[in-house]
Amino acid sequence: MNRQFLTTLMIFLLFLTGYNQFVVVPRAKAAQQAAEEQLRKQEQEKQTAATLVRAGETALVSKESATAPKPEELITLNLPQADVTFSSKGAGIKTYLFKDILGDVDLTPYDGEGYFSTLPEIDFVEYSRTQNSITFTGDIIAGFSVQKTYTFNENGINQLTVSFHNSTGRDLTLSPWKWNFGPGLATVKSEMNDNERESKAVYLVQEEDKRKPTLETFTPKSKQPSLPWMWAGLENRYFLAVLIPQEWTPGELSAQKVTVGKQKRFFGLSEGELDGPALQIAVPGVTVAAKSTVSYKSDFYFGPKDYKAFLKLPYHFERSIAFGFFGSLGKLARNVLEWLYGWTGNYGVAIILMTILIQLLLLRFTVMQLKSAAQMKKIQPEMKRIQEKYKGNPEALNRETLNLYRKHKVNPLSGCLPLLIQLPIFLALFNALRTSWALHGAKFVLWITDLSSKDPYYILPLLMGAVMFFQQRHSMPAGTDPAQAAMFKYMPLIFTLLFMNFPSGLVLYWLTNSLLTFAIQVTLNRRIAKTN
Repeated sequence: MNRQFLTTLMIFLLFLTGYNQFVVVPRAKAAQQAAEEQLRKQEQEKQTAATLVRAGETALVSKESATAPKPEELITLNLPQADVTFSSKGAGIKTYLFKDILGDVDLTPYDGEGYFSTLPEIDFVEYSRTQNSITFTGDIIAGFSVQKTYTFNENGINQLTVSFHNSTGRDLTLSPWKWNFGPGLATVKSEMNDNERESKAVYLVQEEDKRKPTLETFTPKSKQPSLPWMWAGLENRYFLAVLIPQEWTPGELSAQKVTVGKQKRFFGLSEGELDGPALQIAVPGVTVAAKSTVSYKSDFYFGPKDYKAFLKLPYHFERSIAFGFFGSLGKLARNVLEWLYGWTGNYGVAIILMTILIQLLLLRFTVMQLKSAAQMKKIQPEMKRIQEKYKGNPEALNRETLNLYRKHKVNPLSGCLPLLIQLPIFLALFNALRTSWALHGAKFVLWITDLSSKDPYYILPLLMGAVMFFQQRHSMPAGTDPAQAAMFKYMPLIFTLLFMNFPSGLVLYWLTNSLLTFAIQVTLNRRIAKTN
């Protein structure tokens, strides 16, 4: 052998060794790993199927037992009332763009599975759609699939059906799963500052000793409802999103408070975390027989809390509208407001007319209150003289004060009674106007284009404060105690600041009420002055 042959042989052997080491062996290992991975998946699916079959055990719906996960896809259905975007992960509503009279409102702007999401680990694909419905389908394991159909109706009572199809030759048991709500439920721009406080997870139950159902709030610390509930979901002041099971029994409710973003606080001077509620409705596991289907049919509502519309619908959605402690008066006030609106076509004018009507009904008590105040003002100098004369003798002071009241036929308590009567009416009107969806987007005059939101230029609150100031100044007796005088002096300012961000419809009511009361007061004082 010569040196050239040995060199060539050495090079060939090195090439062959390198080829085997870096090409053949890695390829063989890769092929072996692929084969082992395939066997592992097949074995896992067999084990999962075996678990499905075994009595008393459940099938875990997971990414390992389903097909390979895919990136999330968003599918939009355009409806007259909203543009609804669904996620392929769980087929939940990721975006509900409500077509509001004042502009589109995104009611679901926060990250999460989406409303009415089910089995988020399953990749759903769009199966079919019509103008008002859409159907999704997804595979849990081979031969076991889930189909989900949303149907949206004009009256707001929509349908949602989840069906599990078992096309295998064996009985399969599905593990418990959940419906998702949240996190958070947004609202119109004018209500966002109060939305964190107003947003709640709720459910409706019918108690045996009550004629109407009761709305209950469910928090992370709440116990499970002791009675079967009719519907459950999330609400805020103006919107409601709930599921109404049909002929199937839901499992436990679970709730949590989730941080969904940041929000300006204290007039924009600071920033804090914005929290929103999240609710889950559990569904017990179920066995789906071979070659059969199990379906869960539900109604659902997602939209504004329109009291007038709710009265025409089933399920007592109107119970979600908070009328407060004096609810009956609030409902009566709202009915009167709607009746007056039918005559005027303008909710602002209807509020003014309703205020005048209330003043006429309470005129006797208003006159009683103002007359008592005028009489107290009249005897104030003599009262001050008695207080100075008997300041060291409480018994004599009380005796002479009562004699003074008898002499001038004054009853101090007569000024309190009208206030006690008017307080429930004001609180009822406050809640009725504050929660009225009918006032949303309702125009009054010029700059007032939404009676449900604050006056953009604060003209109504300032006018109201000015009227209250002159009213207090006109009725304040001479020689009033300095502390009491200060209270009367700053009361209009406090009310003005308080009403700055109140709905302009409510401020309009209070302004009209103050103007009427001031007019009655001036007229009454003039009459009393003429008789003296």
